[in-house]
Amino acid sequence: MSVKLERSEKLDVTTLGTRQAAKVNMILAKIEEILKERKMKDVITINLPGLDEAGASVHEAIHENYNAEIIGSKLFIKFDGLAKEELHFKLGVSATTHNPDWRIASNAICIVQGAQLRPDLGVWYRRPTLPQRVHPIINRAPPPNVWIEVFFNNSDRDNALYKIAFVQRIYPRIKYIGIGLPDSVLPYLPNPSPGIPSSPATPQNSRPSQAPYIIYWNVNNNPVYYKIDSWNEHLVLGCGWTLEFNIVLNIYT
Repeated sequence: MSVKLERSEKLDVTTLGTRQAAKVNMILAKIEEILKERKMKDVITINLPGLDEAGASVHEAIHENYNAEIIGSKLFIKFDGLAKEELHFKLGVSATTHNPDWRIASNAICIVQGAQLRPDLGVWYRRPTLPQRVHPIINRAPPPNVWIEVFFNNSDRDNALYKIAFVQRIYPRIKYIGIGLPDSVLPYLPNPSPGIPSSPATPQNSRPSQAPYIIYWNVNNNPVYYKIDSWNEHLVLGCGWTLEFNIVLNIYT
């Protein structure tokens, strides 16, 4: 994944010897060393030449230790705080309420043309097989039918939008949603009219400069923007699920 980086760390995993356990330990130690140098980042990118040839056991060890994504020789490690995780959970509850037969997961690994990716929230209309759910890398777990990325309105956004663009070229029929969050810690005022029916949100001509907002890729895969600046509004997705904007706003009250 090509995003703007301050610098890129390199570790050639093809020169670490033949013993798999030693290779894994050395890679994890190097990753830890790099992470200690990087602070206050939402996504940290590490260049690991040969990572794509390191084998499933190395990849699984990385995933067991980090909220990671792998595209070729690049490793992406995400650091999501409670605000994002709370939103993932509440969106998952909303999706399950709409259709209890859907399979909902946050940060579950799926394989897209060899890349190992984790949608912030994925909705599968049909449950993947048990082998795909238990060992997603070896058994090539499929991407979800609805793919949601939640990001702060900074460099975190660039990473999320690039990932959507990468997957969209291969799976154009997936429903893609991006939710931009403010990185401000100033709380919002509570909903003045809780419980009233919500109304359809009005699309914008361009991406709002300030978060929160939603990007929804329509049937022609063109991005449509919605500013989240009013309570009690919603967006009906192509799959029939109504995405209530109050879910996002309530995170900041």
